[in-house]
Amino acid sequence: VLQEDDDKPEDCIPDSPGNQDAREFLAHAPTKGLWMPLGKEVKVMQCWRCKRYGHRTGDRECPFFIKGNQKLEQFRVAHEDPMYDLIRENRRFEKETRYLLYF
Repeated sequence: VLQEDDDKPEDCIPDSPGNQDAREFLAHAPTKGLWMPLGKEVKVMQCWRCKRYGHRTGDRECPFFIKGNQKLEQFRVAHEDPMYDLIRENRRFEKETRYLLYF
């Protein structure tokens, strides 16, 4: 009788050095029911910033939670906020008018 290997939860996360914590946690987590061992939520998802598994963008577990790539963050803010360009233009215009008033 041949038995098929059961899919393990940790098998859906790539085996790379950055993902070891998430894989270890899923390997020993309960698989029946809606369990949250020790109050820790089981997340099988990939972060968009660091590309690791076990957390989302913006979670405290992400190594880029506070730092991140500043140029990408500025682009993201400008891209998501439609008023960003208008405010920037108004500031530039105010600086130019102040400069012209002094001379």
